Amino acid sequence: MLKELITLMSDGHFHSGETLGAHLGVSRAAVWKALKKIELAGYPLDRVKGRGYRIPQGASLLDEGRIYQAFPPSLQPKIKVTVLEGVDSTNAHIMRQSHQAPVILACVAEEQLAGRGRRGRNWVSPFAQNIYLSLGMPFEMGAARLGGLSLVVGIAAVRALRSAGYTGIGIKWPNDLLHSGKKLAGILVELSGDLLSDCTAIVGVGINVLMDNSSAIDQPWVSLYQVDRGAILDRNKLVALLLEALIDSLDVFAREGFEAFLQEWAEYDLCMGREVNIISGDQVVTGVCRGVNGEGQLMLEVEGRILELNGGEVSLRALDAARA
Repeated sequence: MLKELITLMSDGHFHSGETLGAHLGVSRAAVWKALKKIELAGYPLDRVKGRGYRIPQGASLLDEGRIYQAFPPSLQPKIKVTVLEGVDSTNAHIMRQSHQAPVILACVAEEQLAGRGRRGRNWVSPFAQNIYLSLGMPFEMGAARLGGLSLVVGIAAVRALRSAGYTGIGIKWPNDLLHSGKKLAGILVELSGDLLSDCTAIVGVGINVLMDNSSAIDQPWVSLYQVDRGAILDRNKLVALLLEALIDSLDVFAREGFEAFLQEWAEYDLCMGREVNIISGDQVVTGVCRGVNGEGQLMLEVEGRILELNGGEVSLRALDAARA
């Protein structure tokens, strides 16, 4: 019933419980129970006595046809997009697919049952609220030459969100998008194949879109709905913009490497010139962030010398947590 209710209400107008129940052939009480369930899970729902219920305009379910319609014609034949209602994780789903497909494989899911973030962390993935997307991108080069890939994915995500009307988004090295110091999106890149020859990068991106509350996230977070309700909230359009930006950016990366993105990275870098803690296991090193090098490694100034660090090895915490 939840899917049908969201579809009926995606116009952004108020709908009475009686009207919704009549459409679905259920009682007003059944409608109330179903809506209460998604509201408790964090879905943005307005209730006004005498008017009924309303969800944000454009807050529709994911749909393959609508995603393809939002692609530019040149991209449509290059990619196969699968929409899943539920999956363990979108990255795991793409990893299980054949990497010899004649087109680029991508999938999005309404819900992840075992969503993963970087370093094995759980990724909270409530039903029909956010973007959980993975893309299998083949590279005719070894995995060892893909330094900076996760940073390029972050840049592509910022580009897509800017084109959707969102501003004020930056990147915390190596893989978090933040707005006003709160986490908006995360990136998980996994590699399959040879260290020295052909390989496939499984690019996972999670973006908080409609989520309005959650007690399951243990850090400050924000959603696009909370950032700007006047920008695009239709997840089908957002997925199309994100995939287009990813494929364009990764094509450039394959030809030119991360150095082609250094100037743009500096524009989005939230930690440049700031004092940060670098955490690796039980060890903590404090230094000043001096940006990244042409391989996407963090350059950390410690007592006058520069350390170059890989994102897979460490976590970064800005001492001024209000910004990053």
